[in-house]
Amino acid sequence: MHETASHDGILRAPELGDEQILRVVCGLRPCRRGGLRIETERIGSIGKTVVHNYGHGGCGVTLGFGTAIEAAGLVEQVAEPGSAVAVLGSGVVGLTSALELLRRGYRVTVFAEKMAPDTTTLLAGALWLPTGIEFGDTPGRVDWFHGVLRASHRRFQEIDRGRFGVERLPIYEPAYAPMEERYFNNGTLDAPVMIDRLPLAGPPRSGKVFHTDFIHTGVFLGVLVEEITRLGGRFVERRFASIDDLGSLDEPVLVNAMAIGSRTVFGDDAMYAARGILVHLKPQELGYCVHDGYKYMFPRRDCLILGGCFLADDWNDQPDDAIAAEIIAHHRRFFGQI
Repeated sequence: MHETASHDGILRAPELGDEQILRVVCGLRPCRRGGLRIETERIGSIGKTVVHNYGHGGCGVTLGFGTAIEAAGLVEQVAEPGSAVAVLGSGVVGLTSALELLRRGYRVTVFAEKMAPDTTTLLAGALWLPTGIEFGDTPGRVDWFHGVLRASHRRFQEIDRGRFGVERLPIYEPAYAPMEERYFNNGTLDAPVMIDRLPLAGPPRSGKVFHTDFIHTGVFLGVLVEEITRLGGRFVERRFASIDDLGSLDEPVLVNAMAIGSRTVFGDDAMYAARGILVHLKPQELGYCVHDGYKYMFPRRDCLILGGCFLADDWNDQPDDAIAAEIIAHHRRFFGQI
């Protein structure tokens, strides 16, 4: 996908008419106060060792490979390669965990109530950008988090990017958009470049641009499933309502990637939902993204995504027509279509 500019250097504008709208969707980001939880817990009541891997907030795709490496390292401390391991959850964190374990020689079964790609991850487009998550409240914790980021970033450079649906795109932000320096000071992304005139339709305005990976989530999830299956991983649909339910599993070691489900099953009250509303439009080959906090435009292959919002502690998983109308109106104003 490539940017298409007009004779005056202005990039092709999106078509935002009502006839372009496909659907309004809602997703709950699995956020956690305190950030990631990646640690080992022995649960004697069910005779299992659990390696927790959750709390990714709005950046499960960004962090998934890196946290999978961390979680697999903890599994290696309690189980030899060749052992059977259960992965709980089939979102992007569960899938990347399963793939990493299979590559290290473990026998893996993924258990989930909903199987990929029918998970929250599929609803959104994904920038490689660590948004919607706490980095840490101590220098040591922040350094560790940066290490996870760098490991994940390296893995994104190593995969077959075309096959996995990953492409590098420019991200344009207006000058008034908040600047999060922490996204760029960990060695993974070049800092944004200030420009006097954004090459976008609508009123002339200054802003900034940076480049990062855009991940077509449907493609990405599909290839993860293909790789897990190719390496001998299994998928089993099963719902777990409590820790006691896990006792029926044959595997002695479990990797918990249940995200929001960790609040109910493992009693982690630090987990909370951050509601997001998205509008899916007919696909449009634009070749760039616009990012303005939680208002954004992502050109996914199967749809153009307009977002969004970040409503913390809102567990309502139903679409909201009023919020969707404001998202559409915002983008029409931004591109001078009102």
